[in-house]
Amino acid sequence: MVNMSMLERMIKRANECRTILCFGIDPQITRIPNYEIATGRTVQQTIAPYFEEITDRLLEENQISAIKPNYAYFAQYGFDGLFVLKDIIQRYKNKVPVILDAKRGDIGKTCEAYAKEAYEFWDADAITIAPYMGSDSILPFLRDDRLVYVLCKTSNPSSKEFEDLKIAKEELYLKVARKAMEWNTGLVVGATSNAIKKIVKITKNEVPFLIPGIGSQGGDLELVMKAISKNPQMHRINASSSIAYAHEKKGGRAPDAAVKESEGLNKIIRRHM
Repeated sequence: MVNMSMLERMIKRANECRTILCFGIDPQITRIPNYEIATGRTVQQTIAPYFEEITDRLLEENQISAIKPNYAYFAQYGFDGLFVLKDIIQRYKNKVPVILDAKRGDIGKTCEAYAKEAYEFWDADAITIAPYMGSDSILPFLRDDRLVYVLCKTSNPSSKEFEDLKIAKEELYLKVARKAMEWNTGLVVGATSNAIKKIVKITKNEVPFLIPGIGSQGGDLELVMKAISKNPQMHRINASSSIAYAHEKKGGRAPDAAVKESEGLNKIIRRHM
């Protein structure tokens, strides 16, 4: 099993709000209403209030049980974007588990530095990392009271180019799933394929999943919930742009549209909890 203190916190939060929905925070400034430079607002003044208002509403109405800020989406705006990332993590750190989606992957002192950045500077509760270089790129991230999600079967269409390759008659992503049990880590498992059923079987419902691909990527939420139904509270199902920019389809104010979108997802999730 993974570190129980962090896992227990995830489970406790899921039970409190009766959901395993995670809000992925991926800032795209051009999709934020009235973002135009003519308004005179800085990147910080545009991104921070928008996502904080949405996240506050989702928490107030028990629609989410984690947040997942994506490092790259903040870093694309330079230091201004990174300042917002820091503010968001500090704002929600003790309210809800914070998963830093950074997908780090390196070895030696470099990997140790990435781990120090994630946990001591950003103060994230969990992080996503890549397993390509083996345990050398995993072990530095294993710390008490933190949770690591290793990329396993991702939701992008070209994931099959490597992740589906067979080694000794078994797909590579299943090899990663087996190693996760040795490493005591979680797994990133996309919602856009039936692979989740195989991974659940191999991990014996003892490994927590971070599950992207729901929402704009078209993942099958019903299929996912059935696959993890024996122990759903330990997992997190992520939705990002479909929540953050729900107003583009639903109209109205962004926070109201975000809540409506989350309610629709939670209607399915709560049937299986």
